[in-house]
Amino acid sequence: MHFQARVALIALIANLFTLFHLAAAEPVQYCKDGVKSNQIDFCMGMLMHHNDSTSSHDLYLTMSVTRPDSTSHGWTAIGLGEIMEGALMFIVYGDPLSSEQPIVSIRKSIGHKQPTLVTREDMNGADLRVMRADWHPSPSSPGSTVAMVSLVCYSCHLWPGTEISAESTSQPWMWAWNSKQKFSVFTYDAHLKMHAHHAGKGGWGNFYVDMSRSVNNWHNPPSFPPIRPGVHALGVSESPGLSAAYGMEWLKHNPVLHLHGLLMGVAFLVLFPLGVLAIRSGRTGAFKYHWVLQLAASGLTATGFVLGLMLGNKIDTFHQVLGISLTACLGIQSILGWRHHMVFLRLRHRTWLSHSHIWLGRFMMIGGWSNLITGLILRGYSGLFIAVMGFTVGSEAIGLTTWMVWTKIKSARAEQANKPHTDAHTDSTAQYFALGGDEDDDDVSSMDQLQDEESRPMMEKSEKS
Repeated sequence: MHFQARVALIALIANLFTLFHLAAAEPVQYCKDGVKSNQIDFCMGMLMHHNDSTSSHDLYLTMSVTRPDSTSHGWTAIGLGEIMEGALMFIVYGDPLSSEQPIVSIRKSIGHKQPTLVTREDMNGADLRVMRADWHPSPSSPGSTVAMVSLVCYSCHLWPGTEISAESTSQPWMWAWNSKQKFSVFTYDAHLKMHAHHAGKGGWGNFYVDMSRSVNNWHNPPSFPPIRPGVHALGVSESPGLSAAYGMEWLKHNPVLHLHGLLMGVAFLVLFPLGVLAIRSGRTGAFKYHWVLQLAASGLTATGFVLGLMLGNKIDTFHQVLGISLTACLGIQSILGWRHHMVFLRLRHRTWLSHSHIWLGRFMMIGGWSNLITGLILRGYSGLFIAVMGFTVGSEAIGLTTWMVWTKIKSARAEQANKPHTDAHTDSTAQYFALGGDEDDDDVSSMDQLQDEESRPMMEKSEKS
Protein backbone atom coordinates (compact mmCIF):
# COMPACT_ATOMS: atom_id res chain seq x y z
CA MET A 1 0.00 0.00 0.00
CA HIS A 2 2.80 2.38 0.86
CA PHE A 3 4.47 1.65 -2.46
CA GLN A 4 1.24 2.33 -4.38
CA ALA A 5 0.73 5.56 -2.43
CA ARG A 6 4.22 6.73 -3.34
CA VAL A 7 3.65 5.90 -7.00
CA ALA A 8 0.36 7.81 -6.94
CA LEU A 9 2.03 10.79 -5.25
CA ILE A 10 4.82 10.83 -7.83
CA ALA A 11 2.27 10.63 -10.66
CA LEU A 12 0.28 13.49 -9.09
CA ILE A 13 3.39 15.66 -8.81
CA ALA A 14 4.33 14.88 -12.40
CA ASN A 15 0.83 15.81 -13.60
CA LEU A 16 0.91 19.05 -11.61
CA PHE A 17 4.29 19.88 -13.08
CA THR A 18 2.95 19.18 -16.58
CA LEU A 19 -0.11 21.34 -15.96
CA PHE A 20 2.08 24.14 -14.65
CA HIS A 21 4.31 23.88 -17.71
CA LEU A 22 1.30 23.93 -20.04
CA ALA A 23 -0.12 26.94 -18.23
CA ALA A 24 3.20 28.75 -18.53
CA ALA A 25 3.33 27.93 -22.25
CA GLU A 26 0.66 30.49 -23.05
CA PRO A 27 0.03 31.72 -26.59
CA VAL A 28 1.14 35.27 -27.24
CA GLN A 29 -1.14 37.91 -28.70
CA TYR A 30 -0.78 41.34 -30.27
CA CYS A 31 -3.52 43.63 -31.57
CA LYS A 32 -3.80 47.00 -33.30
CA ASP A 33 -7.31 48.36 -32.74
CA GLY A 34 -7.68 51.15 -35.24
CA VAL A 35 -10.93 50.57 -37.11
CA LYS A 36 -12.68 53.47 -35.33
CA SER A 37 -9.88 55.90 -36.18
CA ASN A 38 -9.37 54.72 -39.78
CA GLN A 39 -6.11 53.00 -38.88
CA ILE A 40 -4.90 49.44 -39.23
CA ASP A 41 -6.94 46.90 -37.29
CA PHE A 42 -5.67 43.35 -36.80
CA CYS A 43 -4.92 40.77 -34.12
CA MET A 44 -2.49 37.87 -34.11
CA GLY A 45 -2.25 34.94 -31.72
CA MET A 46 0.74 32.61 -31.90
CA LEU A 47 2.28 29.60 -30.24
CA MET A 48 5.28 27.39 -30.94
CA HIS A 49 4.81 23.60 -30.75
CA HIS A 50 7.70 21.18 -30.35
CA ASN A 51 7.14 18.45 -32.93
CA ASP A 52 8.45 15.14 -31.61
CA SER A 53 8.52 13.51 -35.03
CA THR A 54 10.75 16.19 -36.59
CA SER A 55 12.48 17.41 -33.39
CA SER A 56 11.77 20.96 -34.49
CA HIS A 57 9.28 23.70 -33.66
CA ASP A 58 6.14 24.45 -35.65
CA LEU A 59 4.56 27.89 -35.61
CA TYR A 60 0.77 28.06 -35.19
CA LEU A 61 -0.73 31.42 -36.10
CA THR A 62 -4.23 32.86 -35.92
CA MET A 63 -4.85 36.24 -37.50
CA SER A 64 -7.91 38.48 -37.68
CA VAL A 65 -8.21 41.50 -39.98
CA THR A 66 -11.12 43.93 -39.66
CA ARG A 67 -12.39 45.58 -42.84
CA PRO A 68 -14.37 48.74 -41.95
CA ASP A 69 -17.73 49.01 -43.72
CA SER A 70 -16.85 45.68 -45.38
CA THR A 71 -14.64 47.49 -47.90
CA SER A 72 -12.72 45.55 -50.52
CA HIS A 73 -9.99 48.19 -50.71
CA GLY A 74 -6.48 47.74 -49.41
CA TRP A 75 -4.44 44.95 -47.85
CA THR A 76 -3.05 44.06 -44.40
CA ALA A 77 0.14 42.14 -43.68
CA ILE A 78 2.18 40.81 -40.79
CA GLY A 79 5.47 38.99 -41.07
CA LEU A 80 8.49 37.58 -39.29
CA GLY A 81 11.36 40.04 -39.64
CA GLU A 82 12.27 43.66 -38.90
CA ILE A 83 12.21 44.85 -42.50
CA MET A 84 10.87 43.53 -45.79
CA GLU A 85 14.13 41.97 -46.94
CA GLY A 86 14.33 38.43 -45.61
CA ALA A 87 10.90 38.60 -43.96
CA LEU A 88 8.27 35.87 -44.23
CA MET A 89 5.07 37.83 -44.92
CA PHE A 90 1.39 36.90 -44.61
CA ILE A 91 -0.73 39.34 -46.65
CA VAL A 92 -4.54 39.38 -46.46
CA TYR A 93 -6.91 41.06 -48.94
CA GLY A 94 -10.16 40.35 -50.78
CA ASP A 95 -13.82 41.33 -51.05
CA PRO A 96 -15.86 40.58 -47.91
CA LEU A 97 -19.14 40.94 -49.80
CA SER A 98 -18.26 38.36 -52.41
CA SER A 99 -18.65 34.61 -52.09
CA GLU A 100 -14.89 34.14 -52.26
CA GLN A 101 -12.65 33.50 -49.29
CA PRO A 102 -10.08 36.13 -48.32
CA ILE A 103 -6.76 35.83 -50.11
CA VAL A 104 -3.83 34.85 -47.88
CA SER A 105 -0.75 35.56 -49.97
CA ILE A 106 2.57 34.25 -48.56
CA ARG A 107 5.39 36.42 -49.87
CA LYS A 108 9.05 37.36 -49.57
CA SER A 109 11.05 40.35 -50.77
CA ILE A 110 14.59 41.12 -51.87
CA GLY A 111 15.18 44.63 -50.62
CA HIS A 112 12.41 47.19 -50.36
CA LYS A 113 10.73 45.96 -53.53
CA GLN A 114 7.45 44.39 -54.63
CA PRO A 115 7.02 41.18 -52.60
CA THR A 116 6.80 37.96 -54.61
CA LEU A 117 5.09 34.66 -53.88
CA VAL A 118 7.03 32.16 -51.80
CA THR A 119 7.76 28.87 -53.56
CA ARG A 120 8.47 25.47 -52.02
CA GLU A 121 12.13 25.92 -52.89
CA ASP A 122 12.16 29.26 -51.06
CA MET A 123 11.04 27.56 -47.84
CA ASN A 124 14.33 25.64 -47.63
CA GLY A 125 12.69 22.55 -46.12
CA ALA A 126 10.08 24.34 -44.04
CA ASP A 127 6.42 23.88 -44.95
CA LEU A 128 3.63 26.45 -44.69
CA ARG A 129 -0.05 25.64 -44.94
CA VAL A 130 -3.11 27.88 -44.67
CA MET A 131 -5.70 25.88 -42.73
CA ARG A 132 -8.48 28.47 -42.60
CA ALA A 133 -9.48 31.69 -44.35
CA ASP A 134 -13.04 33.04 -44.17
CA TRP A 135 -15.11 36.16 -43.54
CA HIS A 136 -17.23 36.87 -40.44
CA PRO A 137 -19.34 39.82 -39.31
CA SER A 138 -17.47 41.97 -36.83
CA PRO A 139 -18.86 41.48 -33.29
CA SER A 140 -17.66 44.92 -32.14
CA SER A 141 -18.10 47.10 -35.23
CA PRO A 142 -21.52 46.86 -36.93
CA GLY A 143 -21.28 46.88 -40.72
CA SER A 144 -17.65 45.74 -40.70
CA THR A 145 -16.30 42.32 -41.61
CA VAL A 146 -13.44 40.31 -40.13
CA ALA A 147 -11.15 37.97 -42.06
CA MET A 148 -10.14 35.01 -39.88
CA VAL A 149 -6.97 33.20 -40.91
CA SER A 150 -5.21 30.17 -39.42
CA LEU A 151 -1.93 28.78 -40.72
CA VAL A 152 0.94 26.53 -39.70
CA CYS A 153 4.62 26.91 -40.50
CA TYR A 154 6.23 23.50 -39.98
CA SER A 155 9.95 23.57 -39.07
CA CYS A 156 9.81 27.32 -39.46
CA HIS A 157 13.40 27.76 -38.24
CA LEU A 158 14.55 26.49 -41.64
CA TRP A 159 13.31 29.68 -43.32
CA PRO A 160 16.47 31.06 -45.01
CA GLY A 161 15.64 34.72 -44.53
CA THR A 162 15.30 36.36 -41.12
CA GLU A 163 16.25 34.06 -38.27
CA ILE A 164 13.21 32.46 -36.62
CA SER A 165 13.96 30.99 -33.21
CA ALA A 166 11.63 29.36 -30.70
CA GLU A 167 14.12 30.37 -28.00
CA SER A 168 14.06 34.08 -28.82
CA THR A 169 12.67 36.41 -26.18
CA SER A 170 12.47 39.32 -28.62
CA GLN A 171 11.70 37.95 -32.08
CA PRO A 172 11.16 40.83 -34.53
CA TRP A 173 7.83 40.92 -36.37
CA MET A 174 6.45 43.59 -38.65
CA TRP A 175 3.09 44.83 -39.83
CA ALA A 176 2.09 46.95 -42.82
CA TRP A 177 -1.05 48.00 -44.62
CA ASN A 178 -2.57 49.96 -47.45
CA SER A 179 -6.17 51.09 -47.02
CA LYS A 180 -6.83 52.59 -50.45
CA GLN A 181 -5.68 50.18 -53.15
CA LYS A 182 -8.43 49.06 -55.51
CA PHE A 183 -7.91 45.57 -56.93
CA SER A 184 -9.07 44.79 -60.46
CA VAL A 185 -8.88 41.08 -59.63
CA PHE A 186 -8.10 39.23 -56.40
CA THR A 187 -5.30 36.77 -57.08
CA TYR A 188 -2.50 35.43 -54.90
CA ASP A 189 0.13 37.23 -56.97
CA ALA A 190 -1.77 40.52 -57.38
CA HIS A 191 0.40 43.62 -57.60
CA LEU A 192 0.41 45.45 -54.28
CA LYS A 193 0.66 49.19 -54.03
CA MET A 194 3.08 50.49 -51.45
CA HIS A 195 2.22 51.13 -47.82
CA ALA A 196 2.60 54.65 -46.41
CA HIS A 197 6.14 55.57 -45.36
CA HIS A 198 5.22 56.83 -41.90
CA ALA A 199 5.87 54.26 -39.19
CA GLY A 200 3.68 53.65 -36.15
CA LYS A 201 0.06 54.49 -36.90
CA GLY A 202 0.86 55.17 -40.52
CA GLY A 203 1.81 52.46 -42.98
CA TRP A 204 3.98 50.03 -41.06
CA GLY A 205 5.58 49.16 -37.74
CA ASN A 206 7.31 46.51 -35.64
CA PHE A 207 6.57 44.44 -32.58
CA TYR A 208 8.75 41.98 -30.69
CA VAL A 209 7.51 38.58 -29.55
CA ASP A 210 8.69 36.40 -26.67
CA MET A 211 8.67 33.17 -28.68
CA SER A 212 10.01 31.10 -25.78
CA ARG A 213 6.96 31.98 -23.68
CA SER A 214 4.62 30.27 -26.13
CA VAL A 215 6.53 26.98 -26.58
CA ASN A 216 4.64 23.84 -25.57
CA ASN A 217 5.68 20.19 -25.68
CA TRP A 218 2.33 18.51 -26.13
CA HIS A 219 2.58 15.14 -27.84
CA ASN A 220 -0.38 15.93 -30.07
CA PRO A 221 -0.69 18.95 -32.36
CA PRO A 222 -2.29 21.87 -30.48
CA SER A 223 -5.38 23.82 -31.37
CA PHE A 224 -4.87 27.17 -33.03
CA PRO A 225 -4.51 29.97 -30.50
CA PRO A 226 -7.73 31.95 -30.01
CA ILE A 227 -7.97 35.71 -30.35
CA ARG A 228 -8.85 36.90 -26.83
CA PRO A 229 -11.06 40.01 -26.75
CA GLY A 230 -9.70 43.02 -24.88
CA VAL A 231 -6.07 41.79 -24.89
CA HIS A 232 -3.79 44.28 -26.63
CA ALA A 233 -0.44 42.62 -25.97
CA LEU A 234 0.54 39.43 -24.16
CA GLY A 235 4.15 38.30 -24.40
CA VAL A 236 4.73 41.07 -26.94
CA SER A 237 6.40 44.47 -26.80
CA GLU A 238 6.54 47.34 -29.26
CA SER A 239 10.18 47.95 -28.32
CA PRO A 240 13.05 45.46 -28.64
CA GLY A 241 14.48 43.84 -25.54
CA LEU A 242 17.62 45.29 -23.99
CA SER A 243 19.34 42.08 -22.90
CA ALA A 244 22.82 41.13 -24.07
CA ALA A 245 21.36 38.17 -25.90
CA TYR A 246 19.06 40.47 -27.82
CA GLY A 247 22.01 42.66 -28.67
CA MET A 248 23.42 39.82 -30.76
CA GLU A 249 20.01 39.07 -32.30
CA TRP A 250 19.56 42.79 -33.02
CA LEU A 251 22.70 42.86 -35.18
CA LYS A 252 22.10 39.45 -36.67
CA HIS A 253 18.57 40.14 -37.94
CA ASN A 254 19.51 43.19 -40.00
CA PRO A 255 23.22 44.04 -39.66
CA VAL A 256 23.37 46.64 -42.43
CA LEU A 257 20.50 48.72 -41.02
CA HIS A 258 21.71 48.57 -37.43
CA LEU A 259 25.35 49.27 -38.27
CA HIS A 260 24.18 52.26 -40.32
CA GLY A 261 22.37 53.71 -37.30
CA LEU A 262 25.15 52.79 -34.87
CA LEU A 263 27.91 54.44 -36.92
CA MET A 264 25.89 57.60 -37.48
CA GLY A 265 25.00 57.77 -33.80
CA VAL A 266 28.63 57.47 -32.68
CA ALA A 267 29.73 60.07 -35.25
CA PHE A 268 27.16 62.78 -34.42
CA LEU A 269 26.59 62.10 -30.72
CA VAL A 270 30.20 61.41 -29.69
CA LEU A 271 33.04 62.16 -32.10
CA PHE A 272 31.91 65.39 -33.77
CA PRO A 273 31.00 67.03 -30.40
CA LEU A 274 34.33 65.88 -28.94
CA GLY A 275 36.10 67.51 -31.88
CA VAL A 276 34.34 70.78 -31.07
CA LEU A 277 35.35 70.55 -27.41
CA ALA A 278 38.94 69.76 -28.39
CA ILE A 279 39.46 72.85 -30.56
CA ARG A 280 37.85 75.08 -27.94
CA SER A 281 39.83 73.65 -25.04
CA GLY A 282 42.86 75.88 -25.65
CA ARG A 283 45.17 73.04 -24.65
CA THR A 284 48.44 72.14 -26.31
CA GLY A 285 47.73 69.96 -29.30
CA ALA A 286 44.10 71.11 -29.48
CA PHE A 287 44.19 71.39 -33.25
CA LYS A 288 45.68 67.92 -33.60
CA TYR A 289 42.96 66.39 -31.42
CA HIS A 290 40.34 68.32 -33.38
CA TRP A 291 41.29 67.09 -36.82
CA VAL A 292 41.90 63.51 -35.66
CA LEU A 293 38.42 63.33 -34.07
CA GLN A 294 36.77 65.01 -37.05
CA LEU A 295 38.55 62.67 -39.45
CA ALA A 296 37.39 59.62 -37.48
CA ALA A 297 33.81 60.97 -37.34
CA SER A 298 33.87 61.69 -41.08
CA GLY A 299 35.05 58.14 -41.75
CA LEU A 300 32.18 56.68 -39.73
CA THR A 301 29.72 58.99 -41.48
CA ALA A 302 30.96 58.00 -44.92
CA THR A 303 30.76 54.31 -44.02
CA GLY A 304 27.26 54.78 -42.60
CA PHE A 305 26.28 56.58 -45.80
CA VAL A 306 27.40 53.62 -47.94
CA LEU A 307 25.48 51.21 -45.70
CA GLY A 308 22.42 53.45 -46.03
CA LEU A 309 22.62 53.25 -49.81
CA MET A 310 22.68 49.46 -49.55
CA LEU A 311 19.32 49.45 -47.77
CA GLY A 312 17.32 50.47 -50.83
CA ASN A 313 17.49 51.61 -54.43
CA LYS A 314 15.02 54.46 -54.07
CA ILE A 315 15.58 57.92 -52.57
CA ASP A 316 12.21 59.30 -51.58
CA THR A 317 12.34 60.33 -47.92
CA PHE A 318 13.52 63.45 -46.11
CA HIS A 319 15.90 61.29 -44.04
CA GLN A 320 17.68 60.08 -47.17
CA VAL A 321 17.91 63.52 -48.77
CA LEU A 322 19.30 65.10 -45.59
CA GLY A 323 21.77 62.25 -45.15
CA ILE A 324 23.10 62.64 -48.69
CA SER A 325 23.40 66.40 -48.18
CA LEU A 326 25.34 65.96 -44.94
CA THR A 327 27.73 63.48 -46.54
CA ALA A 328 28.33 65.83 -49.48
CA CYS A 329 29.15 68.62 -47.02
CA LEU A 330 31.88 66.51 -45.40
CA GLY A 331 34.27 67.08 -48.28
CA ILE A 332 33.51 70.80 -48.43
CA GLN A 333 33.95 71.12 -44.66
CA SER A 334 37.31 69.33 -44.76
CA ILE A 335 38.65 71.62 -47.49
CA LEU A 336 37.40 74.72 -45.67
CA GLY A 337 39.03 73.59 -42.43
CA TRP A 338 42.37 72.87 -44.09
CA ARG A 339 42.42 76.15 -46.03
CA HIS A 340 41.38 78.11 -42.94
CA HIS A 341 44.26 76.64 -40.97
CA MET A 342 46.86 77.40 -43.64
CA VAL A 343 45.59 80.95 -44.19
CA PHE A 344 45.35 81.66 -40.47
CA LEU A 345 48.96 80.63 -39.86
CA ARG A 346 50.00 83.19 -42.46
CA LEU A 347 47.63 86.10 -41.75
CA ARG A 348 46.92 85.60 -38.04
CA HIS A 349 43.24 86.51 -38.33
CA ARG A 350 40.02 84.95 -39.54
CA THR A 351 38.83 85.21 -43.11
CA TRP A 352 35.69 84.19 -44.93
CA LEU A 353 37.09 80.66 -44.98
CA SER A 354 37.07 80.61 -41.18
CA HIS A 355 33.48 81.77 -40.83
CA SER A 356 32.31 79.46 -43.63
CA HIS A 357 33.91 76.51 -41.83
CA ILE A 358 32.35 77.48 -38.51
CA TRP A 359 28.81 78.00 -39.80
CA LEU A 360 28.79 74.97 -42.09
CA GLY A 361 29.94 72.90 -39.11
CA ARG A 362 27.09 74.23 -37.00
CA PHE A 363 24.50 73.41 -39.63
CA MET A 364 25.97 69.93 -40.09
CA MET A 365 25.75 69.22 -36.37
CA ILE A 366 22.11 70.32 -36.27
CA GLY A 367 21.35 68.36 -39.44
CA GLY A 368 23.05 65.23 -38.09
CA TRP A 369 21.17 65.38 -34.80
CA SER A 370 17.89 65.92 -36.65
CA ASN A 371 18.55 62.99 -38.95
CA LEU A 372 19.11 60.67 -36.00
CA ILE A 373 15.55 61.45 -34.92
CA THR A 374 14.05 61.11 -38.42
CA GLY A 375 15.85 57.78 -38.81
CA LEU A 376 14.26 56.42 -35.65
CA ILE A 377 10.84 57.66 -36.77
CA LEU A 378 11.27 56.14 -40.22
CA ARG A 379 12.45 52.89 -38.68
CA GLY A 380 9.33 52.66 -36.51
CA TYR A 381 10.81 52.85 -33.01
CA SER A 382 8.41 53.47 -30.14
CA GLY A 383 7.46 57.00 -29.11
CA LEU A 384 9.23 56.50 -25.77
CA PHE A 385 12.51 55.54 -27.43
CA ILE A 386 12.29 58.50 -29.81
CA ALA A 387 11.52 60.83 -26.87
CA VAL A 388 14.59 59.53 -25.00
CA MET A 389 16.78 60.11 -28.05
CA GLY A 390 15.30 63.59 -28.48
CA PHE A 391 16.07 64.37 -24.85
CA THR A 392 19.64 63.11 -25.31
CA VAL A 393 20.19 65.22 -28.42
CA GLY A 394 18.63 68.29 -26.81
CA SER A 395 20.71 67.88 -23.65
CA GLU A 396 23.89 67.55 -25.68
CA ALA A 397 23.06 70.63 -27.75
CA ILE A 398 22.29 72.69 -24.64
CA GLY A 399 25.36 71.42 -22.82
CA LEU A 400 27.66 72.13 -25.76
CA THR A 401 26.22 75.62 -26.23
CA THR A 402 26.47 76.39 -22.50
CA TRP A 403 30.10 75.28 -22.44
CA MET A 404 30.88 77.48 -25.45
CA VAL A 405 29.29 80.52 -23.81
CA TRP A 406 31.22 79.85 -20.60
CA THR A 407 34.54 79.58 -22.47
CA LYS A 408 33.75 82.81 -24.31
CA ILE A 409 33.13 84.66 -21.06
CA LYS A 410 36.23 83.15 -19.49
CA SER A 411 38.34 84.06 -22.54
CA ALA A 412 37.00 87.62 -22.59
CA ARG A 413 37.80 88.11 -18.90
CA ALA A 414 41.31 86.73 -19.33
CA GLU A 415 41.90 88.95 -22.36
CA GLN A 416 40.65 92.01 -20.48
CA ALA A 417 42.95 91.25 -17.55
CA ASN A 418 45.99 90.83 -19.80
CA LYS A 419 45.11 93.61 -22.25
CA PRO A 420 48.09 95.91 -23.10
CA HIS A 421 47.90 99.64 -22.33
CA THR A 422 47.52 100.40 -26.01
CA ASP A 423 44.87 98.95 -28.28
CA ALA A 424 46.93 99.43 -31.43
CA HIS A 425 47.76 95.77 -31.61
CA THR A 426 45.72 92.76 -30.52
CA ASP A 427 46.71 89.19 -30.21
CA SER A 428 45.32 87.75 -33.41
CA THR A 429 46.06 84.23 -32.29
CA ALA A 430 42.83 84.50 -30.33
CA GLN A 431 40.98 84.38 -33.60
CA TYR A 432 41.62 80.69 -34.22
CA PHE A 433 38.53 78.85 -35.36
CA ALA A 434 36.20 76.52 -33.51
CA LEU A 435 33.19 74.65 -34.77
CA GLY A 436 31.14 75.66 -31.78
CA GLY A 437 31.58 79.43 -31.73
CA ASP A 438 33.10 82.66 -32.97
CA GLU A 439 34.64 83.47 -29.59
CA ASP A 440 38.33 84.17 -29.17
CA ASP A 441 40.92 81.62 -28.12
CA ASP A 442 43.76 82.57 -25.80
CA ASP A 443 45.97 79.69 -26.80
CA VAL A 444 45.28 77.28 -29.64
CA SER A 445 47.94 74.89 -30.82
CA SER A 446 48.58 73.50 -34.27
CA MET A 447 49.80 70.10 -35.18
CA ASP A 448 53.49 69.67 -34.46
CA GLN A 449 54.94 73.00 -33.21
CA LEU A 450 54.57 75.14 -36.30
CA GLN A 451 51.72 77.23 -34.99
CA ASP A 452 53.34 77.74 -31.58
CA GLU A 453 56.57 78.91 -33.18
CA GLU A 454 54.76 81.27 -35.52
CA SER A 455 52.62 82.64 -32.70
CA ARG A 456 55.53 83.75 -30.52
CA PRO A 457 56.75 86.66 -32.72
CA MET A 458 53.24 88.06 -32.86
CA MET A 459 52.90 87.85 -29.09
CA GLU A 460 56.29 89.45 -28.59
CA LYS A 461 55.38 92.30 -30.95
CA SER A 462 52.20 92.80 -29.05
CA GLU A 463 54.08 93.02 -25.76
CA LYS A 464 56.64 95.49 -27.18
CA SER A 465 53.89 97.70 -28.46
